[in-house]
Amino acid sequence: MNVFEDLIDELKEENLLEETVIALNRAAHERQQAAPPPSSQVPERLSAEAQTLEAANAAAEPLDPQLADLSSSLPPAVTPEDERELYRRRAMDEVSSLQMVEHVLSGIEREHMKMSPAGYDDLNVKKALHKYLQVSASVNSDEHSEAEYALFHETENWFSALSKRDFNISVANVRRFCENSRPVLSSQALMAMARFYRNSPFAESVRGKFDFVMTKLFSREIGGDMRKLLFPRIEMLGHIQNLYSNWASLSLSEPGEENRSVAEAVLRFETFVKEAQDAQSFDELISTDFFNRIRLFKEETSELFFEPAVTAAAIECNVGIGNRFIELIEKEREAASHSSLEERYGYTHDTVISSAASKTLFLLDLLRESKHETDVEELTKEKFEPVERPAIKYERAPVEEGTPTGLVRINKWLVIATIVVLIASIGIYLWSESSASSQTGVYVAPGVDLADSGLENHLREASKTRETMYALTQPSWDAMTDDEKKEFLLKAFEFAKSKGLKRVNFLNNKGRTVAFASDTRVEVFAKQ
Repeated sequence: MNVFEDLIDELKEENLLEETVIALNRAAHERQQAAPPPSSQVPERLSAEAQTLEAANAAAEPLDPQLADLSSSLPPAVTPEDERELYRRRAMDEVSSLQMVEHVLSGIEREHMKMSPAGYDDLNVKKALHKYLQVSASVNSDEHSEAEYALFHETENWFSALSKRDFNISVANVRRFCENSRPVLSSQALMAMARFYRNSPFAESVRGKFDFVMTKLFSREIGGDMRKLLFPRIEMLGHIQNLYSNWASLSLSEPGEENRSVAEAVLRFETFVKEAQDAQSFDELISTDFFNRIRLFKEETSELFFEPAVTAAAIECNVGIGNRFIELIEKEREAASHSSLEERYGYTHDTVISSAASKTLFLLDLLRESKHETDVEELTKEKFEPVERPAIKYERAPVEEGTPTGLVRINKWLVIATIVVLIASIGIYLWSESSASSQTGVYVAPGVDLADSGLENHLREASKTRETMYALTQPSWDAMTDDEKKEFLLKAFEFAKSKGLKRVNFLNNKGRTVAFASDTRVEVFAKQ
């Protein structure tokens, strides 16, 4: 068995490579073996996408140098028959990529947007693909061109429909779904999402989603919300360029062209990483508006962000500052109590930090996880040693003479005290009933007018006590994302403060608290 087959089997055994990719590459390899290439060509070659997948999945373990060379080998010159097979494979990759994007978007709509997915009818796409694969003529023939155009037309319609659905999906929803998906999204699915966003019309939300997907594709979780890069930046840059080539993405600059803007953007990301590493405390980063500056800079890069060198630098920056944030929070936790940190920071910085690091990071969740891990560790380390207790001798109480049943005589003073307490209790009860019946009115909390406040869209009605506004939520509240709920809660809190109140408490139709806000705490509770 050659090096290529060894690598495929190893990845398959470790469940790091999906069967569809294995079959595709093994079939291509067997066809190539049947017609040996010239000696100047590389005997074993992988598609750009398969190279990236195999290297990414196998990066956790050091590879033999000969295996590492496979990830950087370029496809050799192809014969006309190989060229026809190449076009067919690219067509199948395009359709399968759109299918994976369809599944991911449907999952986000169903699980995070609480709506029924508007799936695309891909029957015409499958028909066009089948017809295209059945064409036996040369790639330069009219028959081949017509079938290719028909397939292109159908895939473009599907792509446009997916883009319209994706427009209503936030970056935060994409992050949460991909991070919490069970089973975990495969590398192929992540590459399909990256391909989709790379080739989509530019928008800031598209850039943010591309940033997250590429970071997740080229990094791996190592525990404790920490991540590590799968490749050094120079190798990552080569893989990104290979992916772009396979996706038929437009290049923003000519190969070898000196692009000053690209160099400046890369330098800025490197500066951000150094600034985070040099920071001695989380407060130091907050005082300089560090995370917000990263977010704004990413927005300023606009389409320049898609340049392979800039993308690779951004991925490295995301992982670096995300890890540093977790380290600084752990440092803060050791120096201060959980409650003081919760009161000091709350949820104020979660959104901007998650955006800057391209990973969902909730400060209070990190504190709770750290505290739980510490408690478990201390409980595990605690030693329970048997304690020797002195033996206790029990003696029967003497029975007083003259009691025929052998029972101890009842203390008459205890009986008198019991009767007195009982009479007093009955008197207090009768007095309270009389007092209550004499009341002619019942206190009703005054209502709060929500008209023109912008809150009536998700709140049914509101009332107030001396310092707190209580509001009943509408069903639309449950359909909102956590970030949208927090934003709406803060808006309601500002409205309550304008009425001289200090707290806001949201209740659902069951009367249970679903959200709370004050000067020291803002919290949205899980669905009750």
